[in-house]
Amino acid sequence: MHHRLLMGSTALVSAGLLFGGAAPAQAEIEVVLGGYTEFGAIGATDETLEGDPDRGYTFFMDNEVHIEATGVSDTGLTYGSYIEVEIGSGSAPSLQGSPDSAGEAFVDEVNLFFSGGFGRIELGRQDGPEDVMLTGGEDAQAGTGGMDGDTANLPTIIDLNLGDVTKAMYFTPRVGGFQLGAGFTPDTGDDGGRDGPGFDTGHENVLEGGANWVGAFGGMDLSLSAVGVWGEEEDDNDERLDYAVGGLLGVGGLSFGATWGQKTDFDEGDWAHIGLKYGFGAANASVGYSYIDDDDLDDTQHFFVVSGDVGLAPGLTLKGDVSYNTEDPNAEDNSDDQDDTISGVLTVQLDY
Repeated sequence: MHHRLLMGSTALVSAGLLFGGAAPAQAEIEVVLGGYTEFGAIGATDETLEGDPDRGYTFFMDNEVHIEATGVSDTGLTYGSYIEVEIGSGSAPSLQGSPDSAGEAFVDEVNLFFSGGFGRIELGRQDGPEDVMLTGGEDAQAGTGGMDGDTANLPTIIDLNLGDVTKAMYFTPRVGGFQLGAGFTPDTGDDGGRDGPGFDTGHENVLEGGANWVGAFGGMDLSLSAVGVWGEEEDDNDERLDYAVGGLLGVGGLSFGATWGQKTDFDEGDWAHIGLKYGFGAANASVGYSYIDDDDLDDTQHFFVVSGDVGLAPGLTLKGDVSYNTEDPNAEDNSDDQDDTISGVLTVQLDY
């Protein structure tokens, strides 16, 4: 879960700009290639690594290629496309569910975007405003991401991110530090318009919204956010209503974040994250805590994590997390018991 704060422009112009002044035929589209390659070793107790219950450790890869094509029209409209491709990752999360996915290549995110003084429109498969506009404890984490990282015993966070399902979104310009965002997802089980009999248990006509403020307060950098999701379940029309609030405070190399959220559909629950990170030179260190009270779990989860990272060379970073979960649902997978677990991960990552 990596959040971003959108649209720094404060100008407001007519939305008609979006459709006026087509780019001339000779206009160039700038294409930027980026991404990262990560190799890691991960280990855990109590059969948390599904498929490796006896060994208790394994290696994994996480590889992404990012392609962004951008153009600018005569009227100043910025437009383009963003594609995020997973290539042969066999990433750490897959170890907890689909280890056979290692070696596959697939498009994780893809969109079209249009931005200008009117704001920003995004159309495609990507995270919604409930994810990209929420700031809090998970943003004050080092290493692979702490509570949102790559250890094998991560809590079953009751977050409200719909994930990379096909949607349409709009973000206002940022005015006086404030920004609003809205999204619409027809079907959370829709694979790019190819909905079928296998996708009848998600939510439909889902509305997503968010608001945040970014600014300085008393010499400190501060961000505040509130987000929500509403929709109906496809098979029985139960409503889904999730919401969360969070804040992130930074001063010097120190940052502190806190997030609280509630889920009110058939699996009700509350969750909270607290993170504290300190950066010094090329290194960062953090501690994190998550509280998860989910009706679908036997007991409340308390998750503690210590993380760190250090830059070894331009683009090259060494990362590590060690975490403890009091009630890990992945532990002892062949029984009804849940147990406390310890997990650690150490990775080296090249960003380009």
